[in-house]
Amino acid sequence: MDRRDLPLATLITERCRELGLSRSELIARCEYKNITKGLRRLDQVYAGNLDKAATLIRNLPEALDLSADIIQQAATDTVRLIAAEEDARWRASFQPEAFLLGTSKRPSQIWMYGISGGAERWLKISLDLDEPPETYAEQALSVVQRTPVVQFFGPTTGFVVNYTPDNAVRFDMEGRPVEIFAHAYRPGEVTLYLGNRELRLRILAEH
Repeated sequence: MDRRDLPLATLITERCRELGLSRSELIARCEYKNITKGLRRLDQVYAGNLDKAATLIRNLPEALDLSADIIQQAATDTVRLIAAEEDARWRASFQPEAFLLGTSKRPSQIWMYGISGGAERWLKISLDLDEPPETYAEQALSVVQRTPVVQFFGPTTGFVVNYTPDNAVRFDMEGRPVEIFAHAYRPGEVTLYLGNRELRLRILAEH
């Protein structure tokens, strides 16, 4: 999705207009021999995928005749804006949930873990949200007691219940609370590629 309202995209668009540069001319000034590839990287910047356009961003100061600090600030502001928007969407759709914990923080076979369902299948514990929050730990514990080993993560060590976006509790194998988090425990993501298709799957624990 083209996001020309993003700080870095806005900076590029406005500066190109001031310098009278077309998209292709900008890419050439960024030292791309393959203009088509460079244009794809520019589109990724406009979409907010800055991690995929590191070379382009690195060459922008010279190409746009701007200081590296100005480019870096626009890139930083872009990352912050996208993160804030994603957090707002996550909070708006939040529902209490629980996750199994194993001895390892990383899956033993990332590819297989990812294509077979990731965190949704192997870590997430379904909760009956019609029941009061006081029952969530008990519900999760009943699953833990039937799960001595977390597939891809080793022997089960406990579980986490996310009660709200800003309140999560880690429990041991007996269902005793052992740690309180000031924000929800969120599995991260692994990115897998099938040809040119990108698949993003929740994978690593973040809290």
